[in-house]
Amino acid sequence: MTDKRDVVLVTVDSFRSDRCGFLGSDAGLTPAMDRLAEDGLVFENAVAPAGATSGSSSTFFTGRYPIDRSTASDRKEVMRQNLKASRTLPQRFKDMGYRTAGFTANPWTSRFFGYDAGFDDFEDFMENDLTSDTIEKGADRGGGLSALTSQVVNWWQGQDMYMSWDAFYDQITDWLDEARRGDEPFFCWIFLVDVHMPYLPPKGYRSQSSAAAYAANAWLFGGAKQNTPLSGMLHDRLLRAYDDTVRFTDEFVDRMARAVDDDTALCVHADHGESFGERDGHYGHGLLYEETVRVPLFVANHPETRVERPFSLAGLPDLLTRLGRGETIDDSVGHPVVTSRNNDGWRVVHGGSWRYTRRPEGESVETADGEPLEEEALYDIGRSVTDHEQSAEAERGRVIDAAAELADSGTI
Repeated sequence: MTDKRDVVLVTVDSFRSDRCGFLGSDAGLTPAMDRLAEDGLVFENAVAPAGATSGSSSTFFTGRYPIDRSTASDRKEVMRQNLKASRTLPQRFKDMGYRTAGFTANPWTSRFFGYDAGFDDFEDFMENDLTSDTIEKGADRGGGLSALTSQVVNWWQGQDMYMSWDAFYDQITDWLDEARRGDEPFFCWIFLVDVHMPYLPPKGYRSQSSAAAYAANAWLFGGAKQNTPLSGMLHDRLLRAYDDTVRFTDEFVDRMARAVDDDTALCVHADHGESFGERDGHYGHGLLYEETVRVPLFVANHPETRVERPFSLAGLPDLLTRLGRGETIDDSVGHPVVTSRNNDGWRVVHGGSWRYTRRPEGESVETADGEPLEEEALYDIGRSVTDHEQSAEAERGRVIDAAAELADSGTI
């Protein structure tokens, strides 16, 4: 037997922090999570390292953001190489003697990119082998009604990235039941996509008609055009549909808490959030607005602790393996500042109550609520952190490229 703790990580795609009661919401959407977080470890300023699944998940799986390499032909190859060159979360747990399993319905976290490495059992629910083309088509958000129709068909058939958790819940619990009977501790990762667009909650969780939800999603996929007679109503219906998917996901967390032992470290977080027109009329994710990068993160079955300082999801590998070793985490796990970036030239430095943003069109400092700040000291901090990070990444890239050249030449 072992004194190591079982660890379950639940990643929720596109889940906003302001929907969580344990982070201040009074909407009542997350009663199970609120109950679990109340006596657990809560991160009040958890930050995604990127604004989309591709950058965020590859970072919290490895502990470092993927950087461009001369040997990579595109961003998908960058992700693959980053995962291959790192000791990922499941591999770290394997090194600790854990049995491991992964369940994901998102192609961006599939075996196509190498996410299966280190898992004894891995299921991405893809009936056919993925290619770059099918992934790009699945991620297309610019096709209007035709794109929505394709996504709805996938969702209805229970495949691709819109497979609801109830379609594979029994597979998860069957694996957990078997793992609990063994002598090894286990690590189980579950990636849920119910909160990801299109927002299509099942019948028992709809607060409006299915026709209203479909109309709102069609408006979103059509570009969420503003200043039309129906835009206000469709925006509100879209939010209701989104909130319904959050309530549905809370039900999963409730069931998962009952399916594991009371001493299991159950960690729940989002890979990124979602925007609904708050900034520049932007809907969805990718851009590094506060609504997109500020994420929920808590650990149930841990002594009550609130971490106020910023914490990046890049710290998950270290956090989860510490929990597996039975360590108690205190509020010193946070940092004075953490960073986010994307492929559109945005870099953000998060200081908890403030944020510095550098993007191609300029730089700014504002509060977490978006109010401009004209404090030169914060600009200096943001510039210093960003410059240092870019310099370190450039040097890392040079080392990687030099090693690849040596390998190709047969020198090593």
